[in-house]
Amino acid sequence: MSNAKPTRRREKGIAIILACLTLLVTMPIAGLAVDLSMLYFIQTKLSTALDSAVLAGARALGSGSTPALQTSNAQAAAQSYFSANFPTGFWHTTNLSFSPPAVSTAVPHYRTITASASVQAPLYFLRILGQSYSTVTASAQSSRRDAVVMLVLDRSSSMNYAMNGTTACAMMVADATAFLSNFAEGRDSVGLVVFGSSTYYVAPSTNFTSLTTLIPQVVCGGNTATASALNVAYTQLKTAATTSTANVIVLMTDGRPNGIDGNFTTLRLNPGSCDSSGAALTGVLAQWAGGPYDTGSTAGLMKDTNTNIAIGNNEVAAGNSTGCYFPSNLANVSKDLYAIPPKDIFGNTLATNYSVLNSSAPYDAQAAILTSVTDPRQIIMASTNAADNQATAIRLDPTYNISIYCIGLEGTSPTDPPDTLLLQKIANDPSMQNSTNPTAQSFYTLQQGQPAGYFALAPDPTQLGAAFSSIASQIVIRLSN
Repeated sequence: MSNAKPTRRREKGIAIILACLTLLVTMPIAGLAVDLSMLYFIQTKLSTALDSAVLAGARALGSGSTPALQTSNAQAAAQSYFSANFPTGFWHTTNLSFSPPAVSTAVPHYRTITASASVQAPLYFLRILGQSYSTVTASAQSSRRDAVVMLVLDRSSSMNYAMNGTTACAMMVADATAFLSNFAEGRDSVGLVVFGSSTYYVAPSTNFTSLTTLIPQVVCGGNTATASALNVAYTQLKTAATTSTANVIVLMTDGRPNGIDGNFTTLRLNPGSCDSSGAALTGVLAQWAGGPYDTGSTAGLMKDTNTNIAIGNNEVAAGNSTGCYFPSNLANVSKDLYAIPPKDIFGNTLATNYSVLNSSAPYDAQAAILTSVTDPRQIIMASTNAADNQATAIRLDPTYNISIYCIGLEGTSPTDPPDTLLLQKIANDPSMQNSTNPTAQSFYTLQQGQPAGYFALAPDPTQLGAAFSSIASQIVIRLSN
């Protein structure tokens, strides 16, 4: 027993020595971990600030009337976003450096903006090794593709809805004009289609002056020949589109499609009198007034194009109609025609597909009946099918990868609101994937792999400006990826 106590005393002495040696090793490691963690945090913050800066700069490349001004605006925006996200003195850092970002135009229709930054981060535990700070660096790059955009505006008669001392038409005019400011003159190209029963268009151009003059002249009236408008937009888009530009159609509408642009030559009741010359009898057949989809009357045939944006009454009898009843009264079209053609003049099938795919009212999952021209419900179904099929043809374009963006304006015709599901499908809006509507989910699955756009809803005309801004934001973000 006399030998046990000295042994325990020796063991206690060794434990203290071992503990001291362990601290000599673990404390520097712990200190190094603290310093490295702080450096990692500062590095992450610096990288995030740079990412936001170059993305903001890429978006700002769309602002300004000259390339030099666009570059200057991009650099200013980048500086502003960087400073907001990494302020001077952040976490006691010093010597922050951020140079004006470089803008490159080496690739046609494609501009890149590149930025780098550095800052000195303080060290604490590593100072015992004689190092009081470490330099943290980061770099980032973003890009912006030039865009070819066709702006398609519904000017049907319901847009004359009065609200707060003005009309939905006037609000659309102001908001659509403001929408142009999101694109860069001299680089982006923007064209215009306005449509009621007929269409009026301006080919895309890098000079927006004519559009800012023309859009305020829009006078609203007529029906909603959506498929015709989409086809005209598509045709004009291809005159300026390239495989390296972002090619976009923006459709704004406040109602369901209710106009068919067809060739009715072989569907005449009185071929010996109506259009006896034998020339093609083409024009727009429409559901006319009355409100809801299954009311009102039918009217036609109307010219499918016009040359004056300021004409509210764009329901003018089609040509080649000598001897027909409808030129004197468009509601007399049923005295001249007995059926609707299987396809419109653009090749879009009229009996299906949308009315069959959508199980909700007013379509009831059935094909449109084309054996009469007197049923307004069937004309709306056929018109809707035409718009859907035209949009699908555009999205499936093998060359230009065209995206469609849609705005649905509610409130102008409470008994006949826009079909928001149709507009989501036309846009191929990715939100359909998570919709509570099984039909929307099926549309998402059906159209996977096709160019995706975006759908924005304006619950009433006062919120149309916000919808345009939402669409612009989505387009510009896409351009800047």
